[in-house]
Amino acid sequence: MSHPVVELRGVAKTYGEVAALAEAELVVERGEMLAIVGPSGSGKSTMLNIMGTLSRPTAGTVRVDGYDVDELSDRELSALRAGHIGFVFQSFHLAPGVPALDSVADGLLYSGRPRGERRRLADAALRRVGLGHRLYNEPHQLSGGEKQRVAIARAVVGDPPLLLADEPTGALDSRSGATVMELLHGLHQAGTTVVVITHDHDIASSLPREVRIKDGRIEHDTRAEAAV
Repeated sequence: MSHPVVELRGVAKTYGEVAALAEAELVVERGEMLAIVGPSGSGKSTMLNIMGTLSRPTAGTVRVDGYDVDELSDRELSALRAGHIGFVFQSFHLAPGVPALDSVADGLLYSGRPRGERRRLADAALRRVGLGHRLYNEPHQLSGGEKQRVAIARAVVGDPPLLLADEPTGALDSRSGATVMELLHGLHQAGTTVVVITHDHDIASSLPREVRIKDGRIEHDTRAEAAV
């Protein structure tokens, strides 16, 4: 039986008296590509953190690939993230002085694979994103777009079923941003489920599904509308 990659049922997240997310209902099926779009402070980053099991909800049920997050220990959650979820962030998170090959191989550090295999898979992932000629370049030798492609290679090197991209074009010029979006579309076409968190309505409207969030609540979902 195939489970949704992500399922949120009645999910809420509060910080003191502030409701960052309220009664969120969202199902992401395997193989989808969608945007979660909203202004700063809308709750979209909170939703990403909950979908990625980086944060537990205050209320409601979260399932990732069929696993109920509330039933897992912190160690089991770490294992779930390592095997099922890839993360791409706006700020790249590449360590200074570390070549691209090793940055990507580090994405498999907790997989139990030997170093040689990690580097072989990292080589393949970098070539997949068009950086076969940049394997030994350090971050200061890469453009912003190339840094983001290294970050994407690191996120997908373990072939996770789910890729969460948080403002992946936010720190890039328009040309580099378009290249990164083309790459994400390519990963989706190859079978990865891709969720893009963005404030850019042009990016959101260009994806097959758009979920709009405002003041912690989902106010629009094109898939739900299409089903009516």
